[in-house]
Amino acid sequence: MTATGIARAMELMDCKAVGIAPQDLAGGVDRLKEIQDQQKLNWVSVNLVEPTNKKPVFTPLIRTKAGSTRIAILGLTDDQGHPGVTREKYTIVSWKDSLPGYVKQAQEGADMIILLSSYPEPVNREIAQTIDGIHLILQSGRAASNMAPLKIRNTLLTRVAARGKYLGMMRIHWTKTGFWGQDLTKKIRKEQNKLDRINWQIGRIEKKKPASELKNNSLYTTLLTDRKHTINAIQALQKKKDAGASDPCSFTSQFIGLKSSMPDDTEVQGVIDQTTRKVNAFNKKRKRATTALPHTSLDKLAGTQKCEECHPVQVAFWKQTSHSSAWKTLEQGNQQFNDECLVCHVTLPYYDLDRAREEQLLVQLPKEFRDVGCESCHGPAAAHIKAPESNHPLLPQEKVCLQCHTDEHDDNFVYTEKRGKIACPKG
Repeated sequence: MTATGIARAMELMDCKAVGIAPQDLAGGVDRLKEIQDQQKLNWVSVNLVEPTNKKPVFTPLIRTKAGSTRIAILGLTDDQGHPGVTREKYTIVSWKDSLPGYVKQAQEGADMIILLSSYPEPVNREIAQTIDGIHLILQSGRAASNMAPLKIRNTLLTRVAARGKYLGMMRIHWTKTGFWGQDLTKKIRKEQNKLDRINWQIGRIEKKKPASELKNNSLYTTLLTDRKHTINAIQALQKKKDAGASDPCSFTSQFIGLKSSMPDDTEVQGVIDQTTRKVNAFNKKRKRATTALPHTSLDKLAGTQKCEECHPVQVAFWKQTSHSSAWKTLEQGNQQFNDECLVCHVTLPYYDLDRAREEQLLVQLPKEFRDVGCESCHGPAAAHIKAPESNHPLLPQEKVCLQCHTDEHDDNFVYTEKRGKIACPKG
């Protein structure tokens, strides 16, 4: 349902092509095919192939146009370090075996080639260094920060930050040269603007100072020198352009932070709200129908109420922190049955989502363990309750916080700063 909602929103935004990352395969390739047919999306991947004949499961190459510029779009799926491993109905082969051939194929009839890659930056850098013909690599947003376009040989590599907090916009001036460089017309205009500013400053000084003082005015003489150099630069650029030199390809890039105060697109927001409600309702129904497996993991927890019996000052302080209302924030967002969110908004003996699902901890979690309680930071305390002198709670370390405060979920987390806000008072 989440995937369907995301796909519907992408369709509304008129996405021309969608690359496939490993996490998109959680529901299998058949589910992606269903979504493709329902939402009319174009999945692209050159290295997501069928196990037997090694043919691409989805379209490896899409051709489109921007004005008169013919564009070929390729997709590349990260193999997560396990190239060639066969899963159900698909295999992800190494980019080294699949990409070069499709780049050559794309070059036939295309002026510009764009690669959508879910590989991490080091791999994309290697691709740019070793494969000719790719003009732009759009890297999926794994990191919490934007990546300004980086030119590697004749390939630009760029990325927008994860979790949809930014939009990235590139304006591309594409020419027949097919090489990134400096636009001569734009450069001449820039130098001319510089000359206009210099002339304005010179004119201002000439109005204020008598002619006899000008030759001893250091700013004035510096401006005269700058004007001479600028005029020479304009003349040299113009001469190169008049000689028939072709303008190379050029671009401008801008990242736009999406603040919460910005108005939402009504139609897309409607899709998001509907998807959230469906996912929450489905998980709620699934949890009610699930029979919890017997185990002792939760028996290691005591609960914040037990901690309060001996540590009332510390628990009183905890109640003033955001950790104490972590469950409420889920309810407000209608996500209290979403395992992906739930795991970090409750008190558990560990915060490994896969392990928590396997042991079905989230299904049988008692109400007293809702919110991020004392034991989220200090570790399970049942043994401490029974023998306080011999079993001491843990002192929180940064690695404990980073189980949930990852770059993906909290790109503003600085341990030394945040610890001071939630550290319990002594007593």
